[in-house]
Amino acid sequence: MTPQHTRAYNRKYQQLKMMPATLAAVLFLSVVLSAQGPIINRMPPATLRGTIVEVSCFRQQGAGTVGTPEQIACAKKKVAADGRLGILTEGDGLFQITGPLTANKFAKLASYIGQRVDLSGAEVVISNNYDYKSFEAEKISKVKGEK
Repeated sequence: MTPQHTRAYNRKYQQLKMMPATLAAVLFLSVVLSAQGPIINRMPPATLRGTIVEVSCFRQQGAGTVGTPEQIACAKKKVAADGRLGILTEGDGLFQITGPLTANKFAKLASYIGQRVDLSGAEVVISNNYDYKSFEAEKISKVKGEK
């Protein structure tokens, strides 16, 4: 073998020797990355009854003030600055609202802040979301008999 052939052979041998480690790294990364993606599981359709709140204002001011002018003003200010709306239900706690009604900074929901509503849609379970339960809203209506 000539020196050129020897060098080429050694390069190929080194590449083949590294192949299992490279394949293992690719496989490991694909498993890790697929585990980080949001996996959505949609629950059966449901209607939640509760009060529309902005999540961070609710966390700061508490459940006792959800309908007060202070919390409503806080919520409107936060929503204008990319806040998140949720519904504080009468038994299941706080759900972050997702879905088509959240378009344009919650434009279709902003007028309901601080009001009791019926929100139709489905609870969705999002993998790696340890923050709040999520509810994909499709329809909202004010609770009848309330101001």
